[in-house]
Amino acid sequence: MATKKKQPTAYEKAKAAYDAYREKEKVANSDTVKAQTKAIHYEQESYSKPKSQKDKLIKQRNKWLKAYDSAKKRKSRYRRSADAAKSKLKKLQTVKDNRDKVADKIASHKKSHNNEGNCAIYRSDGHSTTVIFISPTDTESETSSVNITSWPVDKGSPRYSHARTASETKSIGGLITGQDRAEANAKYKQLEYWRDHHTELTYEGDFKKTNLLISELGQSFTDLRDNLKVTISFSYVRAAEATHSTGNNSKVKKSKSSKTTAGSRNKRYTAITIKPGDTLLGLSRKYGQSVAWLQKVNKIKNPNLIYAGRTLYLSKKQQDIKKKVRVK
Repeated sequence: MATKKKQPTAYEKAKAAYDAYREKEKVANSDTVKAQTKAIHYEQESYSKPKSQKDKLIKQRNKWLKAYDSAKKRKSRYRRSADAAKSKLKKLQTVKDNRDKVADKIASHKKSHNNEGNCAIYRSDGHSTTVIFISPTDTESETSSVNITSWPVDKGSPRYSHARTASETKSIGGLITGQDRAEANAKYKQLEYWRDHHTELTYEGDFKKTNLLISELGQSFTDLRDNLKVTISFSYVRAAEATHSTGNNSKVKKSKSSKTTAGSRNKRYTAITIKPGDTLLGLSRKYGQSVAWLQKVNKIKNPNLIYAGRTLYLSKKQQDIKKKVRVK
């Protein structure tokens, strides 16, 4: 049986992207230095050469100057990409470090002798190192329910297509302990904060579950001096992948115009065919472009004279397309 290949983590992907951009930046920097050196060389060579040779040397210089500009732009582009990847990597590194610290806290807590209990509650996203320990003296249970259709289904149809998990609940009842009552109250306040901000949590006890939200939180007032008697109910948040479909498989013909709209940046245009009765003014109003712009892009000298059957290039028009959403 073939073993399933381990997929790289988000941190590993971010680090690989950062390393790749840094390597590309180094190559572009090397190309920049090479092109600059060549351009200077041909420039200096041209000083002492006759007219017949000087023109060729100047052409070579200009060629390497263009290569220098191109390499410099690539270097700048890869530097920006590397900086963005580094920022993402730093955030993921923080998350990784926080999760390691949480794991160390739990492992250290289990080894030490204390009255707090070994059941831990902490954030699932790794954005905090706070851990609340609870001793489940009353209950520690989990329940789940499934909605199953009561209507007859097609013979031969998979039964799982007519069932869906409705809810999954975890319940804990026990004690939160502190050095004094103020510390216990502070821990309860932390649980209230997570409840009110709908923070996804992980619970580790007799069972371990991630992506839980606190649905109910309460405490009973007893004669305990330093401990709080609490009850917590968690609801599991089930993730699903939503895919979008436009419902339209038709392809729009596109062409790349030789004209430019800003600097040297090319823009893609939608191509249409002029119909009898169309006017350039009418098309400009319909597609939101000026008559002068359409003339420039389509090389039309007389705006009052266009021919049916000719291709006309337009900027891509945004259309409201009803999207279908499917949940897997």
